[in-house]
Parts: sequence; structure tokens; C-alpha cells
Amino acid sequence: MIKNKRVIWALILLITVSVFISACSDEKTEEAVAKVNDENITEDELDKYVDYRKKEAELSGYIAPEMWDQVIEGSEFTYEQQLKQSSLQDLINQRVLLQKADDEEIEVTDKELDKELEEFRNTEETKKNFNDYLDQLGISEEYFEEMYKQGMKINKLMDKLVKIDEESVKEEYEANKESYDKIQASHILVDTTEEAEEVKSKIEEGKDFAELAKKYSTDPSAEQNAGNLGFFGKDANLVPEFKDAAFKLKKGEVSEPIKSEYGYHIIKVTDEKKGLEANEEEIKEKLKGEKFNERAQELIEEADTEILIDFEKEAEKNKENNTDENSEEEKKDDNNSEESQNQDENKENQQQESE
Repeated sequence: MIKNKRVIWALILLITVSVFISACSDEKTEEAVAKVNDENITEDELDKYVDYRKKEAELSGYIAPEMWDQVIEGSEFTYEQQLKQSSLQDLINQRVLLQKADDEEIEVTDKELDKELEEFRNTEETKKNFNDYLDQLGISEEYFEEMYKQGMKINKLMDKLVKIDEESVKEEYEANKESYDKIQASHILVDTTEEAEEVKSKIEEGKDFAELAKKYSTDPSAEQNAGNLGFFGKDANLVPEFKDAAFKLKKGEVSEPIKSEYGYHIIKVTDEKKGLEANEEEIKEKLKGEKFNERAQELIEEADTEILIDFEKEAEKNKENNTDENSEEEKKDDNNSEESQNQDENKENQQQESE
């Protein structure tokens, strides 16, 4: 949904939801679950954030709803307890960074926010998809806007605290060319040489590559992506015959049939991203993110933080409750077994009396 890579950067989006939650607490005093430089994180904030992350995880298919109460193998915590623990740390990290942004007098205007969010509303289709996504997560558009705004604020903090020089960018590129230099390619996969030659001749006649991929390719994904494999580098996990042939092609060129363990490939390179200049922005963002992670960790370690929840005690309590529940179930099973046995004996006695 979110195309701005800087705003979905993990450290930012995972920790930018509590501020608006706090604003929605009707200004009532809530029990604190943590303190960050004398600023409270409330139980209400944490509960709402956990609910948000649970829905996000379920929607993404990472976990089934019925698994939250299960104890993680090799751990004393359930999946929900572990999520609660990590969520609280997220909120602490976020609060530290936003406090630092306030110290630096960093602000995000409504105009800046509207410009960033335009991509979600520029057509009726994107607006509908966006609103459907929010409905699935159970959050309002207002909530999302505030969440996004806090992400932008932390991005501004990153820009202010971290500077990347050109020499660092060049060194990074030279050290990792195979990861950065990429091509975009499509392919049509068939079983025999004859089929490959037939497809190649149709391409030479001017037939549309994407349509041919849908019609002829045995690659299961071709029906959905029309043979488009996206961008990949020389370090991609692809069969060597395919990768070597693809990187020898120029943009717009189509290969001869290439044999691999899967069959015969017809490859077309549709775009490329090679060289320092083409990769400069990506490298800058990567290096900036890494350095800001380091700086953020320093700020978090320096902060006066106090966690007021005893997670181990909660886990122990949960364990005791489960033990009690299991005991009750065992008693019920024993009672049912005894009752069933008595019924069988009664039937047997009745049968004997009848005889």
C-alpha cells in the first residue's frame, strides 16, 4: 500500500501508532505501563497498539487468529504475550525518537502530509483500495493520517541527524555492485525446443510478449504476471543458465531459447538499473537508514526508561490459569467416564434382570 520506502522503513512504521491513540484517550488518566523521560505510556495505548498489530499480522497471513493463546515452543510466553512485550518496546522506541524530534523543533505541516498522501487518493480505484485496507485493519482514515505524519516527522529527524557523503556512496556501490546493478526481465518457459522456436518466431513477427507468455508459458506465475520477473541482480537466486543469458542482453533484446533444468526459456530484458548514478539514491537511503538505526539505538539507551509490567509474572499467571483449566477438563473427563461406566453397568444389570 505504501510506496514511499522511507516512510515504510521498519524502524519508523513499526513504531508510529501510539501518539494518535494517546490523543483519543478522552484525556482521562490511564494506568502507566512504561515511563520514557517522565512521560507515560498508558495501558490503553498499549492495548490498542497490540490490537492493531494483531489485525495486521492476521491480515498478512503471518498468524492465524486461534494461535494467539498458544504458548510458543521453547518459550514461556504465548504469541499474544510476546507481541505485547515487543509492542511495548516499539512504543518506547517511538516515544524516544519523537521526543528528540520535538527537541530539534521538527514539524510536519498539513500541506506536507496531504502531498505525501495524494498517492492514496489520486484515483477512485486507489481511494477505494486504501479505504478497504483501513477497514480490514479496523482503523480510521484520521488515525492512519496521524500515524503517517509521525513517520514523516521521524524521517525529518533522520535527515537532520544523518548525512551521507558521496565517497561513502561510491565505496558502498563498488563493494556490492552485484546487488545494486539490476535488470528487469520477462520470460516464457516451454518444455521443448520446438515450442521454444515457435514462440521465438511469433515474437519476431511482432506478437506481444506478455500475451504469448500467458498463452504458452508453463511457469505457474505467468497467468498473473505475464512472464514479468521484476528487477533482479546477479546475486539473485535464479538458475545460472537463465541469469547468465539475461545479463548478456541489452534493454529490449530477446534471447534465443535457453535450456535449464526447468525447460526452455525465451528471455526479454525490459529495463535496467546499472551504474553508480542509477543506484545513488537507493544507496544513500540504505546508508542513511543504517546510520540512523545506530543513532536511534544510542538515544534509546540514553533515555530514562522504566517498564512497569512484569511480563514473566503475567506468563506465570497464564500458565497457572491453563493448568487450572486443564485440571477442570480432566475432572470433567473423569466424571464423564465414570458416568458412562455407571450407565454401562446399569444397562448390564437391567439386561441380567430381564433374562
